[in-house]
Amino acid sequence: MSPYRLALRTLMLGRTRSVLAIVLIGASLCVLDLFAGNIASTRAGIEYQAVIGERMGHLTVIPAASAGEPRLFGPEEAERARAVLARVKGIALVVPEISVAGIAATAERSATFGGQGMRVPDESVVPGLQGAPGKLQPGVSNGIAISQAKARALALRVGSPLTLTAAVADAAPRHVMAQVVDVYALPGRDDNVRSLLMPLELAQDLLNTDRSERFVVFLSDPDQLEQQRTVVMAALRKAGVGAEVRTWQELSQAYMRARSASDLAFDSIAGMVFAVIAATIAATMSINALERRREVATLRALGMRSHSVFLMLVTEALGMAVAGVAVSLVASGVIAWIINRVTVQEETQRAFALPMPVELDVNRMMMAVVTVLAVTLMAALVPAFKAARGNIAAALAA
Repeated sequence: MSPYRLALRTLMLGRTRSVLAIVLIGASLCVLDLFAGNIASTRAGIEYQAVIGERMGHLTVIPAASAGEPRLFGPEEAERARAVLARVKGIALVVPEISVAGIAATAERSATFGGQGMRVPDESVVPGLQGAPGKLQPGVSNGIAISQAKARALALRVGSPLTLTAAVADAAPRHVMAQVVDVYALPGRDDNVRSLLMPLELAQDLLNTDRSERFVVFLSDPDQLEQQRTVVMAALRKAGVGAEVRTWQELSQAYMRARSASDLAFDSIAGMVFAVIAATIAATMSINALERRREVATLRALGMRSHSVFLMLVTEALGMAVAGVAVSLVASGVIAWIINRVTVQEETQRAFALPMPVELDVNRMMMAVVTVLAVTLMAALVPAFKAARGNIAAALAA
């Protein structure tokens, strides 16, 4: 008498209590999977906002600080770093940048700005970058892109001229004439995204320098973020370039806040879900063992050993957990598909590469499956042990 076949037979009978336990396990895991999917979607949205919306890229290469003070890449060092990055496989685009701040003025108005000078990128090589706010025209050396809020403050529109002034340390203020080539909407708050974009050479002219502040790196496969970071650091070190490589996650304050809050929320929900599953398994197996004590005693009388009875009941509990997991995977997939289908228009999704409202987190789902099986095993141990060690004569006489 195989304990495993007996456990399977018991499950196939479809007793109401066991079916309810399977449904409850599946529903609990489905809630956890969808919650994890919402967290994954939120993080994907933050990633899109940081990497594309704020033009942070996947990796940022900055000069190593000298004596604790930040510094800039010199022309030769910048060219060497650019050449190294160009040879690294998996890098789709490298954009040198420099930050610039100052005053933007028209004939009637003026306002301070925080800007970014960058080499005009080939946006077609990075999926989704075409949707980034602010477009520069390669043929217009003094063309700038300005945010809508700053354009309203200065009464500017596409084609309007303005004067940019930047304060340079230990030098007279620099003035350049610029022309608005694009007015863009910020994807977030004004303090998250720079309000003015300009060609790198124009920003360097404003700052009276030929140096670069950083290289923003876009990867072909964002899932290889840490691996690519290690490769880039090794390549720069081998070429003698003193630089640090930081990920968008380290530079995005919004991501760090969201990650801390979501991890705490997920751990709390997961703890409650696993507690419910453990209680369900323990209660179901205890009642089943009590109701089937004559059956178990008969099997023992016919020669089944106590450890086989123990294995039979534990296998039965694990079978309920596996069935519940299967129910949860199917239900989670169907519900997520319905939510995404109803909420998001497919054409918009493809055009802007935005995350879906629910992006099922496969890693968290598999971890939940393993945890549920472990919790089920522990919850079934005591009822199975008691049933296996029960008195045969007393059980048959009951």
